[in-house]
Amino acid sequence: IPKMSRRLLVLMQNKPFSFLSPSSQPTGNKRFALELLTQKNCAVPGHSAILDDPKDERGLLCAGRLDADSTGLMLWTNDAGLMQRIIGPHVEKEYLVRVTGHEKWGPAQLEEAVRWLQHGIELDDKPLRPAKARWLNDAQLQVMLTEGRHRQIRRMCEVIGVQVRALKRVRIGDVRLGALPVGYWRTVHSIMLPSRNEQTHSRSSPKRLGASPNNHDEAQIIRRVVIEPHGNGTA
Repeated sequence: IPKMSRRLLVLMQNKPFSFLSPSSQPTGNKRFALELLTQKNCAVPGHSAILDDPKDERGLLCAGRLDADSTGLMLWTNDAGLMQRIIGPHVEKEYLVRVTGHEKWGPAQLEEAVRWLQHGIELDDKPLRPAKARWLNDAQLQVMLTEGRHRQIRRMCEVIGVQVRALKRVRIGDVRLGALPVGYWRTVHSIMLPSRNEQTHSRSSPKRLGASPNNHDEAQIIRRVVIEPHGNGTA
C-alpha cells in the first residue's frame, strides 16, 4: 500500500484580544488562540468539512506569534520549514498601531518620530532592521517590519515617547487579514515566500536593506508557495 503524503496546512486566523499565542504563560482565565481553530469557527461555509478541528492537527505551529493584548492576523502551518520561511527576514509584516501621548506634538516632532521608527532605534543594545512607518491619521500609525523581537512595536513606541493603545497585525507577506471575522479562521491557498536557497543564504550572509543582491534580481528569489488541498505544497 503506497504511503500517503502528509497534507500541508496553512491557516490564517483573526486572533481576538486577550487570547494567548503558543509558548505564552497562561494567566488567569486567558485561553490560547489555538483553541479557536475548530470547525465551528471556520469562516468559509462548508469548507470545515474538509478538515477535522485544526487545533488537533499534529505538529501545528504558529508562524508569527502575537502578544495577548495584540490582535489580528496569525498564520498556522504543520510544516516547520515553511514556518521558518514565513517568520524570516524577507517576509514583511504590517501593523496598525493606535497610540497616545503625542497629542501636543507639532508636525516636525511627528515626522521626527516616524524617522526614528524607520531606522533610528536599538533594542537590547542591538540595532533594529530598517522599518517602514507613517501616520495614517492623528491617532494611528502604520508600521511594517521584517523582524519580530519580543514586544518590538510597543518598545519602539516607548522609545519615541508614545504609548500603544491598540495593536493589530493586518498582513504577513501577501496574506492580508481582510474581512476575516474576529476569532475565525480559513485556509490559505498560496503565499509569496523566499525560496529555500535564499533563506539559507540569508542566514550565512544577511543582506543590507536596499543593497544590490549578488548575481540575481531580488524579485527572483521570491516564490509563490501553492498549498495543495490534499498533499504537499509546491514552491
